[in-house]
Amino acid sequence: MKRNYLLSIILCFSFIFGFIHTEAFATGNNEGEKSPFMESFMKNMEVDFRLNYGFYMHHHYEMEGYRAHFPMFELSLQKQTYGTSYWQTCFNYPSVGVTAFYSNMGNIDVLGKAFAIYPYIYFPFIKGNTNFGIRFGLGIGYLTESYDHIENPYNICIGSPINAAASITFDITHRFSDHFKMSLFGGLQHFSNGCTSEPNKGTNVLKGGISAAYMINDPVEYIKAEQLNEKRTIEYLKEFKPELYLGLSYGSKRIDYLQEDYTTVLDLEAYIMEQVARIFKLGIGFDLVYDNNDILRNIKNGETWTTAQILNPGVHVAGELLMGRTSFMFVVGEHLGEYMHTEKSYQRLGLKIEFTEHIYGKVTLMVHQWHIADFLGWGVGFKL
Repeated sequence: MKRNYLLSIILCFSFIFGFIHTEAFATGNNEGEKSPFMESFMKNMEVDFRLNYGFYMHHHYEMEGYRAHFPMFELSLQKQTYGTSYWQTCFNYPSVGVTAFYSNMGNIDVLGKAFAIYPYIYFPFIKGNTNFGIRFGLGIGYLTESYDHIENPYNICIGSPINAAASITFDITHRFSDHFKMSLFGGLQHFSNGCTSEPNKGTNVLKGGISAAYMINDPVEYIKAEQLNEKRTIEYLKEFKPELYLGLSYGSKRIDYLQEDYTTVLDLEAYIMEQVARIFKLGIGFDLVYDNNDILRNIKNGETWTTAQILNPGVHVAGELLMGRTSFMFVVGEHLGEYMHTEKSYQRLGLKIEFTEHIYGKVTLMVHQWHIADFLGWGVGFKL
């Protein structure tokens, strides 16, 4: 079990640092030449402190006993993009950063305290001295208390100490000077383990708050799309050609708290994508999922399914929203296997990072019925 937690932490931090090293941080100067990393890294860099206050949203009736309102704190290092990549101009120059989070979660003994670290991106819908936009973050969290059938049987929300941490807020930001700005925001804070370990109802906290950000150096002037040099523009105007991807994702989970150890879930995928717009790809693909928990279910039911019967093929439609070397993935598919214990339709949400021209990594959450988590998968693949 400890080895499983360690692997999750290593993989998550690999994606966090991969995310903050995308084009938003490894940028160049206005002439398109590459700057030294630290010089480039510090351009438009801000320190942001957020004070949140929130309360539990009871999305299951069993959780109505958790009644508390409490503060939450975030300290972030964020970068205001300024147009060194085409996607930044398309999204109205978003901000990208990484935040450290802490809360006592209402001092409810069975839930404990929460710590988290996660990258985020802020998309401004309206941009000027006063901005309005949405900020989304996803990373890893640690909760000091989790379910134990003897010592903590009342914690029905969190089944393991290591969890996914997600935050989504709507922000109104006003810049008072070139270096200082403040925000009012409201949204949702979520912790769950993606069905890695039951119980996994998760916690949802409605929150609101105020933030203050200070830009360390003088701001850099925005680069408009038409100012990007000819070489960069041509890259987006090349003839679109289908791309073939082949990848393998690994996950683990246990369907029963008394299960001795976590079991393996593997997802082999192959898909073809075509760039149908400068910042969007669309394609179709094939999945082959092997879930070792199905074997355990068979044993409990006294059945004798073979491995070949448990292999679960599926077909899907996929989309990618491109942001430099990072992209958000969305998949809608249908399982073809005869021996399914869940709904045949499935969905996947994830983050993909291109480490090289041909090698990528990703983290995705497989869900059924649009809201029932199945497993969290960490993957690597090749673009052929």
